[in-house]
Amino acid sequence: MRKQVLFIYNPSAGKNHAEEILPKAINQLCSDNCRVIPYPTLKGWGAERIIAEEAGNFDRILCCGGDGTLNHTINGLMQLKSDKKPVLGYIPSGSTNDFASSMGIKDVISTCRSVAYGQPFYYDIGKFNNTYFNYVAAFGAFTQVPYTTPQSTKNQLGHLAYVIEAMRHLPLGTHHTATVTVNGETFTDDFFFGAVANTTSMGGMSIVNDHSIHMNDGLFEVLLVRAPKTVTDMNDIMQALIMRNFEGDALRYFKTDSIKIEFENETPWTLDGEFGGNITDVNIDVIPEAIGLLK
Repeated sequence: MRKQVLFIYNPSAGKNHAEEILPKAINQLCSDNCRVIPYPTLKGWGAERIIAEEAGNFDRILCCGGDGTLNHTINGLMQLKSDKKPVLGYIPSGSTNDFASSMGIKDVISTCRSVAYGQPFYYDIGKFNNTYFNYVAAFGAFTQVPYTTPQSTKNQLGHLAYVIEAMRHLPLGTHHTATVTVNGETFTDDFFFGAVANTTSMGGMSIVNDHSIHMNDGLFEVLLVRAPKTVTDMNDIMQALIMRNFEGDALRYFKTDSIKIEFENETPWTLDGEFGGNITDVNIDVIPEAIGLLK
C-alpha cells in the first residue's frame, strides 16, 4: 500500500542542510512508492499548525530539522487522538541533535527506507504542565545556552559552541530554591541545575553514563545539582559530572515517572533546547510510548 508522507522541514536549521537533504529524501521516498508532500516551517506557520491542518491526510510524518523543530512536531502530534496520530520519521539537520544520538538514528536514506517500510518504535514523551517535550526539560546553569547561542555560532562551532557559551554563563552564587516532590519524598534545597530527561546526551555532551536508560520504560532520569558556594565547590561539581559520580552530596540522580518542582521565584526552563518559559510550579509526567518513531 502506498504510504502518504507529510514531509515537514525547517529550512533554517543547522547549516541549512535541509536544502541538501530535501531532494535526496524525496527521491528515495518516491522510489519506495511513497506519495510525498513537502512543507517548510515558516514564521507563523510552524509544525504544530501544519500538523493540526494536514496530519489527517497522512499516515507518516517525516520531520527534518534540529531538536527544536522536532519538539514542535511532537507537540503537534500530541494534540491528536491516538487513533489519528501518524507515526514519525526524523532526519536531524540541526547543530547538536541529541535525540538522534540517543535513538541511534542513521543516515537520510536509512530513515527514508524506514518511513516507507519500517515498523515504529514507540517511546515515552514528557508532559510539562500543559505542553510536551521530547527528551529533556531543564533549568539553571547551561540551560540558556541552546536558545541564546546565535545560529551562526552554532553552525560554525557545533558542540563546541555550547561548551564556550556554558563557560560564559556559569552563575557562581546564583541558585534556584525549590521544593521537589518525587517518588514519595519531598525535599527543599538550592539548585544550580536540574534536568528531567529521556536521553543520554544534552547539548551534545553526555550527562549520565547509565546503561539502564531505555526510551520506552515509562521512566525519566532526573539529575539535580546543588548550588556551589565556592569555586572549590564548583570544581568538585564539574569533576563529579565529568566522572558521572552521583555518590556525593552535590548531585542527586534518580528515575521517576512523575515529579513536582515548586520554586520560590520564577525560573527559566528549556524544553528540547527551546525556551520553555519562566515557571514557578511545574508538574512533569511521563506519557508512556506516546510516539511511534520510524528509524
